Amino acid sequence: MTEIVETPLGRIAVSASRSLVNEVHLGARGPATPARSPIAKDLLRYFSGEAVNFGGYEVDLSRFTEFQRRVYEATRRIPAGELRTYGEIARDIGKPGASRAVGNALGQNPACIVIPCHRVVASGGGLGGFTGGLEWKRRLLRLEGSLPR
Repeated sequence: MTEIVETPLGRIAVSASRSLVNEVHLGARGPATPARSPIAKDLLRYFSGEAVNFGGYEVDLSRFTEFQRRVYEATRRIPAGELRTYGEIARDIGKPGASRAVGNALGQNPACIVIPCHRVVASGGGLGGFTGGLEWKRRLLRLEGSLPR
C-alpha cells in the first residue's frame, strides 16, 4: 500500500509492508493520506525534527545489483549530522575510483531517508546530485544539522 504523507518539508510517498520498505520518494503528488504504517509515522517524526533510527527497517533491494546493495548498506551507516563523499563510499565498499558509479547507484535509491543518500556529497564541497532535487537535499541536511540554516 502506498501512502502519501504531508510532512513539514513537503509530501512523500511511502510504500511498505510491516518492516519491509519498498519505496520512499520525496515530492509526491496526489492527495495526502494519514500516516498509518510504522515507517510513515517514523518519517513524520523525523521530518518534525526528532531523532529517528531507521536501522530496524529492511529495504527491499531484490531488484538491485550487488554493487548497488553494497553502496546502500554503506550509506545506511552514515550517522545523522555527518556527511560522506561519493569517493569515501566507493573506498568503503572496496571500489576506489568508483565514485561516479556510487553516485549513479544513489540516483536509483528506492528509499530516501531510510537509505540516507542526502548525506553523500561531492568531494569538492558541493552538494552533488539528488534525485529529489537539491532543495530537498539542502532541507534534509539542515534538518539534521549538517548545513547551517
